[in-house]
Amino acid sequence: MKFRSLQGVIYLSLLAFIIIIAQALLIVFKGEAFCVNEGCRIVEALTLIPPFYFNLLGAAYFFSIFCIAITTKYRSRTETLLRIVLISGLAAEGILLGYQIFVANAFCSYCLLILLLMVILNSLMDLRQLTFGLVTIVAQLVMFSLLNFDTAKDPLRGLTLDNGTYAVRRCSDPLKQLYLIFSEDCPHCYKVIETLEGCTRCEFHFNPIKKIRADLLPGLNPNENFLPEINTAALRIFGIDTVPVLIAKDHDGLTFIQGDRNIINYIQNTCFREMPLLDGNLGDPFETEGGACSINENY
Repeated sequence: MKFRSLQGVIYLSLLAFIIIIAQALLIVFKGEAFCVNEGCRIVEALTLIPPFYFNLLGAAYFFSIFCIAITTKYRSRTETLLRIVLISGLAAEGILLGYQIFVANAFCSYCLLILLLMVILNSLMDLRQLTFGLVTIVAQLVMFSLLNFDTAKDPLRGLTLDNGTYAVRRCSDPLKQLYLIFSEDCPHCYKVIETLEGCTRCEFHFNPIKKIRADLLPGLNPNENFLPEINTAALRIFGIDTVPVLIAKDHDGLTFIQGDRNIINYIQNTCFREMPLLDGNLGDPFETEGGACSINENY
């Protein structure tokens, strides 16, 4: 095996080890790992092992590659072991890739980075190693495509909007139970939140689409274990791509109101009066122009 290629394996495996350790430290000190999209949260929800320990497992794997590669540098008899460990890791990443495509229906940017590092590590061995690894991944993806995952496609199966609630503003004898799906970055959402100050005839559940500042909703007891991905999944299921959205639980189902003006009118007519007075001022409950923010915008 060429000396330069082996040096590349040593340096790259060390880099991967540092990246994963950094992720583990972010989880410890910030409560969540760094990721550029929501796919990471969805994939994390699918694992039986907490993200911190999952990252420690990955760090141990790359550190073992680092140690074996250094040993191989001086004792070529361990080259076969190095090849087996590298191809095994690529095969494991192939399974995770198939799960993201066919089950989670979401891509984890962090997972894709680790997959890329595994591909490069195997390519540094030689072309035969890389070819064998890629053929293994293709075979796994073909098998995934032939299986039926209808019962497992929804990683949030069995969970409700209550699991996506960050905090609840309660009052005695509530007339309705309302869920406000919002974003901390959306100015239209702030208009609605300001309207909810004080006790009303309704029980308000605050369901953000991502983590929010603790001081955004003062006076309420936050649920630190809430799952914001449930709220984004609910919007996706109903084909909604803007916030704020108010979901009202009625005896005959759910009512969706979009846009800050429509939501404020609904709240004022329903929650701030003795009896609901729907006098025609609500307008189109699906009108969003001028009163909503796209959940894909960068504010």
